Amino acid sequence: MRPSHCARTFSGAPGESKSAFSRSDKAARESSHITSPITRHTVINEQRLTLTDGRTLAFTDQGDPDGYPLIFGHGMPGCRLEGRFLHQRAMEHGFRILTPDRPGIGESDFQPGRTLLDYPEDIRQLIDVLGIRRFSHMGWSSGGSRTLACGYRLGARMDLGICLSGFTHFGEYQGTQRVIEGTRWPGPRLARLSPALVRLVVRIVVWMSRRHPGLYLREARQLVSEQDRQLLGQLQKQGHFRQDQLACLASGGHAIATDLLTELVDWGFHLSEVATPVWVYQGEQDPFVPEDYARHLTSRLPKATLTLMPGTGHLYPMDEQFQTTLFRRIRQAISDASDPSP
Repeated sequence: MRPSHCARTFSGAPGESKSAFSRSDKAARESSHITSPITRHTVINEQRLTLTDGRTLAFTDQGDPDGYPLIFGHGMPGCRLEGRFLHQRAMEHGFRILTPDRPGIGESDFQPGRTLLDYPEDIRQLIDVLGIRRFSHMGWSSGGSRTLACGYRLGARMDLGICLSGFTHFGEYQGTQRVIEGTRWPGPRLARLSPALVRLVVRIVVWMSRRHPGLYLREARQLVSEQDRQLLGQLQKQGHFRQDQLACLASGGHAIATDLLTELVDWGFHLSEVATPVWVYQGEQDPFVPEDYARHLTSRLPKATLTLMPGTGHLYPMDEQFQTTLFRRIRQAISDASDPSP
């Protein structure tokens, strides 16, 4: 897969050099005391962070531990385990991949009454404890809205946002708003009509999927594009995709519905207020996220570039060739931004 065009520059905090991201972050980690609030686990490098309100935030720490930090926002259904899909390519290209479970999902504690803008605060605490001064956020599907929330709230520390087939801000979107999405989860129209009905529908879908996981995975294979079907076949042979999906579904309908509602209702900010540069990627054969969402994001975000990929569906972030292209593009942008020459 080859992006149709690439952005070459992005801006960070005024006057702040980006010439030694990895070195400065490594020094900060070594000088900070992170063993107290974090419990380390050996399985795929899982960790736990105790937040200031007492909640546990679970996350995986993959890729190059001394690399440039990328926070990865998982899809829905999905969880922290998605970080391992990026591990090998991230190691090769010098990126550290931190993938948190959102509240109530996987091993992270539920947060009552949460909104989309509660997410950046969790990320702020995570990077503070890890001694990370600057970072970028990459979100896939449902993680795309989290990328934009971080760009809005943490823009002074965030270099770049990357939205991989994410939803747009439905409070600003004038196009068709679905009652049920292609993923068979509730859509923005249903959320606007009745959040209670959204919770009921999600509980039913989750109950059926947990009771018949084999049927759920077979249906997922039937829904995706042909290219996605090939990728899904590879992932299912490894067993990682199944584990990721079922770990999320085990969180229960209440937690999953709450997570979905945070992006289906008003976000608490306007797209025009996201000053961080954002790269928007969209597969032209995506059966779940319409291309118009990507175009709407690009038209409303002040510093956005759009990459449309012909013949590509929804699962392309799991493709190793795409990851290689993306990591090289990010690395080039970092290098260009740190180059003092005009």
